[in-house]
Amino acid sequence: MKTTYSEKLRHPKWQKKRLEILERDSFFCQNCGDNDSALNVHHKKYIFGKEIWDYDNSDLITLCEYCHSEVTELKKSIKNNLD
Repeated sequence: MKTTYSEKLRHPKWQKKRLEILERDSFFCQNCGDNDSALNVHHKKYIFGKEIWDYDNSDLITLCEYCHSEVTELKKSIKNNLD
């Protein structure tokens, strides 16, 4: 049975990696500086077949929920324009 992305986000390896990135970024959004909103760890890129916790730390960044949704929507828009 295939593991879903949401299941991977709950995996202990991802939780450990996520905390490492949040600590590295001092629990601040690296885009707007927010530290009051919920924070997400964003993958700057995805590599087919690579587990979400196996990325280099340089490929991950802390973003607040707002900035994360903005980046995600921008990426979708760019992808749709290229298709």
